[in-house]
Amino acid sequence: MKRSAAFVALLMAAGMAHAQDGLSLGVGVDYSSGDYGSETTTKILSVPLSAKYTTGDWSFKASLPWMRVEGDANVVPGVGLIENLNPLGRGRGNGNGGGGGTDAPTSGTTSGIGDLRLSATYAIPMQGAWGVDLTANVKVATADEDKGLGTGANDYGAVVDVYRSVGNATTVFGGVGYTVLGDSDYIEVDSVINGNVGVSHKLGDDSIGVMYDYRQPTSDDADDRSEVTGFYSFPTSDTSKMQLYATKGLTDGSPEWGAGLSFSAGF
Repeated sequence: MKRSAAFVALLMAAGMAHAQDGLSLGVGVDYSSGDYGSETTTKILSVPLSAKYTTGDWSFKASLPWMRVEGDANVVPGVGLIENLNPLGRGRGNGNGGGGGTDAPTSGTTSGIGDLRLSATYAIPMQGAWGVDLTANVKVATADEDKGLGTGANDYGAVVDVYRSVGNATTVFGGVGYTVLGDSDYIEVDSVINGNVGVSHKLGDDSIGVMYDYRQPTSDDADDRSEVTGFYSFPTSDTSKMQLYATKGLTDGSPEWGAGLSFSAGF
């Protein structure tokens, strides 16, 4: 994600029954640190706000984060290490002391609104222990590309998630997706395939689980993304829940580590 709000949403949904009809609102905090194969450590703080509406077999979601990024101008949240030719990029003459050049990695600190993410999910009606979700999503480029908070281009994707109940307490899940990453005036990226697999287990009303996530490199300058995440969720009321998670990156394309929490409440 990003990590991203979509990544956190996947954790919140993994191994859980489909939400009841109606509106739910969420807020989270996500922090990650890593060099992404560069010579500089990049630290990313994200505070996403989200809204989800479920009706029947359909769910619609929107998420928008506030972000603070400190590090290499060639590391873009949600993408990783790329060649960012924007002369106003983070640390390049945008008030962070940069000189406007792109020949060598420069770094800086900035903050602002990130990219808006929208999705629509259809849960295929099925009998028995199996479940299948089909999701279409779009990233709207609302983040300031001059600050290095985004690429400045829209992305479009599709995801298939499959899950199966094992006994009364365990759910195994996996998914595969394809994302068409948009090119901007300063950044060229490749479309990518991503996949995940994991398991969650209920402990009374609580749930604990682990998930492995993989994504192809987003450019010739990037590495693939490979990471494992452990998560724990618990209800805070009849209509709300909290989730804590921690991530360990396994390749240079991933953050070295990350952690966060998210809270959602239904109405």
